[in-house]
Amino acid sequence: MHRSLLIDSDILIDHLRKEKNALNFLDTEIERGSHLFLSVISRAEIYAGMRNGEENIVSGLFEIIIPVTIDTAIADKAGEYLRRFSKSHNLNIGDAIIAATASEMELNLATRNLKHYPMKDISVLRPY
Repeated sequence: MHRSLLIDSDILIDHLRKEKNALNFLDTEIERGSHLFLSVISRAEIYAGMRNGEENIVSGLFEIIIPVTIDTAIADKAGEYLRRFSKSHNLNIGDAIIAATASEMELNLATRNLKHYPMKDISVLRPY
């Protein structure tokens, strides 16, 4: 079954740390022919936390995941989310942009951090 997924940073970090569930999840989605997307915010987070010696595996991972840049529609939606959820749910700008990317591109958001995404207008999936 083909589906389109926006992969959150936590899933990719688990993958880089060779966490079995993350490896299995991404392998299964690739085998299914799912379209995998990555917010440029997540890309920055991965680069910021990259350990010495992970450069090649990170580059390889980024080659198979489609990057999504921030445009004005995503920025506007992120601002709306921040206005609605920053106080009640301690929403930060990175998670607001990731959620807005999922919303504007009509992607399912794959994350383990369900509490970071209280929005009802996006589809959030906890893969493991």
